[in-house]
Amino acid sequence: MNQLTHQIASVNYSPPNAFTPLEVATMLGVKPSTVYAWLSRKELRGNKVGRKRFITQQQLKEFSDYRATGEYVDCTYAPR
Repeated sequence: MNQLTHQIASVNYSPPNAFTPLEVATMLGVKPSTVYAWLSRKELRGNKVGRKRFITQQQLKEFSDYRATGEYVDCTYAPR
């Protein structure tokens, strides 16, 4: 691990203009597990720094635009 990576990992690093999944969940009125599900299904893009995930304002805008098109269908809880 180089020195810069070690410094970032040892501090509570947060990129500028980025939100944690918990903050995004609060903003959107959903559970954090829903945000993590969107991230894992690649519906919502995010960045990883070490073990932490961050979502930028641009990524939130893209997600919002994607959902607004009407092409998005959430089948998470649909009966099989």
